[in-house]
Amino acid sequence: MAYKMLVDIDRCVGCWTCAMGCKVGNHLDDDVYRVEVETHGSGQGIDRPAGVYPDLHMWWQPVYLPSCTFCAPRVAEGLPPFCVMDCPTQALAFGDEADEQSAYAQARARVEARGARVWALDSAGAETRASVEYATAR
Repeated sequence: MAYKMLVDIDRCVGCWTCAMGCKVGNHLDDDVYRVEVETHGSGQGIDRPAGVYPDLHMWWQPVYLPSCTFCAPRVAEGLPPFCVMDCPTQALAFGDEADEQSAYAQARARVEARGARVWALDSAGAETRASVEYATAR
């Protein structure tokens, strides 16, 4: 099985629930994260949009760090990773890419059907977790 995570950027609202679900569910120390959420906007601080009103632009991107295990013990029990389970907007989908019935495969088909671009970070496998893909129609 080849597990993958799909992050639908168009659904992410930057709430950090994925990071907090991971932290609490895996009993991580206060200063340890396996998922961090980057804000893309003006670059002048967190959650500051780019543009001028009423044409403001901002989006968020959960970034999985190499320490992310995709909650392997939970997945072995047939449960989703904490981040997927806790995401309030269903922006995250996880599963076996070869299984057409997996949440990952179904989400990938949905984003492709709406014309979204799917990509992986250039740093995947080095500075960030491999097997994570991002999708957006923007």
